[in-house]
Amino acid sequence: MLIVIGTLLFIYILIQTSSANQKRNLQKAKDAYWQRERKANSTRKVDLSDLNYITIPVDSLPFAEPAEEELTTLQNNIKNLAKAPILNLTGLSNTDLKLTYGVANLTFLTQCDNNYTLLVQNLSKWGSYLYDHNKWNEAVTVLEFGIRCKSDISKNYILLAQLYKTMEVPEKIDDLIQSAQALDSLTKENILKSLKEIKMSYYL
Repeated sequence: MLIVIGTLLFIYILIQTSSANQKRNLQKAKDAYWQRERKANSTRKVDLSDLNYITIPVDSLPFAEPAEEELTTLQNNIKNLAKAPILNLTGLSNTDLKLTYGVANLTFLTQCDNNYTLLVQNLSKWGSYLYDHNKWNEAVTVLEFGIRCKSDISKNYILLAQLYKTMEVPEKIDDLIQSAQALDSLTKENILKSLKEIKMSYYL
């Protein structure tokens, strides 16, 4: 009986100690976060002209005229984005942006990042549309631009890999794998797995 009581007492002390440590660690994390926020909110505005803005190559993308409504919408979305500032800021929090570029630039940078999200989404949809309508060369052009923009949309990679397989250029899948390995995204591992499976299936 004494052994049981002693064991229970030990477990209770262990739980209490662990809980106290967790609370301390949580408080430290909170303090560190708010310290960074205070510093970020006092960071002065810096010049953004030298950032790596994305330029949409309107003249080399396969725009089709006339086109049915769905394709027209996708094409117009891309044309409109070509007039807007676009930055890939994936992986950077608002605090990171304020610390690096100044709090006064946050609204502009957020818009640039939103434009990037719209760009890669529309490129993936456009490439998918062309793929579904058997316009393979055009689909490759659009999807490859998505990869150059460092899109982390799985479908962009998978469709392009399937096209490379169908067009019998499986060596290009290696380039996709290399691009995917450089991603800083939660989708990275799933993309890599899918690409390797598609490449392997070519040789079966």
